[in-house]
Amino acid sequence: MLSAKRVVTGILMAGVAVTVFAAAARGQDPSSKNAPMGPTASEDAGGPSRAEFIRLQTEVREQKQLILDMLQSEQQRYEMMLKIIRSQGGTADGITLPPLPLQGGASGAGSAAASQGERSSERGRGAALAEARRTGPLEGKIALPVGVRATDVYVYIDNVKGGHVKGKSIEIKQENKQFSPRLAVVQVGTNVVFPNFDAIYHNVFSPSPHNSFDLGSYRAGDKARTVTLTTPGVVEIFCNMHQKMSADVLVVPSPLFAKARPDGTFRIDNVPVGLRKVVAWSPGAKTAQQRVEVTPTGAQVMFALEREEARAHSNKLGQAYGSYRD
Repeated sequence: MLSAKRVVTGILMAGVAVTVFAAAARGQDPSSKNAPMGPTASEDAGGPSRAEFIRLQTEVREQKQLILDMLQSEQQRYEMMLKIIRSQGGTADGITLPPLPLQGGASGAGSAAASQGERSSERGRGAALAEARRTGPLEGKIALPVGVRATDVYVYIDNVKGGHVKGKSIEIKQENKQFSPRLAVVQVGTNVVFPNFDAIYHNVFSPSPHNSFDLGSYRAGDKARTVTLTTPGVVEIFCNMHQKMSADVLVVPSPLFAKARPDGTFRIDNVPVGLRKVVAWSPGAKTAQQRVEVTPTGAQVMFALEREEARAHSNKLGQAYGSYRD
């Protein structure tokens, strides 16, 4: 790549060339400050004619334009290099890439405006990152309907993504024709293993949107089967053979969740500041949500959950259960 110094030197040389050729065309010393504008004695004595002078001027202008074009091309390559560095997660902080000066009013002004816009964009990104690093605690209390235990209530932040966990697993047993535990909370990406400890067959499945699955029939001694839960939300789990077998798994989008205390209070630390969607959920209650402005000093929120009546569910084919009802 041409250096800025070499390109600028080329422009200066082009300017000197204009002066030299013009002086030669007029038959005077190039260093003289007072050059006559009309025909000179040297022209009368066989010096360069006016036509030759015009031709020389045209050639010099073309050479100067060529240098400017080259300079603009180098500017574009310079900007492309910056974009490549940034797209690969790096910065140009440790690299010496001085801005290339463009000659000519509109181009120079455009370059300055672009540089200023780039600096403003960098400052904006820096401010956004600094803001994202600011956190505060979220505290609150939940009023519960009759029949819902506070220790079965969970609160989580819905609009903060924490990414999928890797290598995380929990186990839900099939034992005595029941799931154990019947309630679990996991982060997206968690593997749920379903070992069968009963001598009879079970068929674990879920009709829940985005996390539906069917593990097929197997019994004690068979290899435990596993499902990976990849989407936030409540996953209702049933057995296709035993209608009374059920479990719930709450899949949360990040580690920002908490279990309510026996008195219904809760606290979630390190919540990023900003407008946050807070969700409260428990089996047997309707899901509730609020939007709360979290500041570095924290935020408070109150929930009043409503009871949700239990409803009958179908088998994995969407049909009523047959002879296997216990």
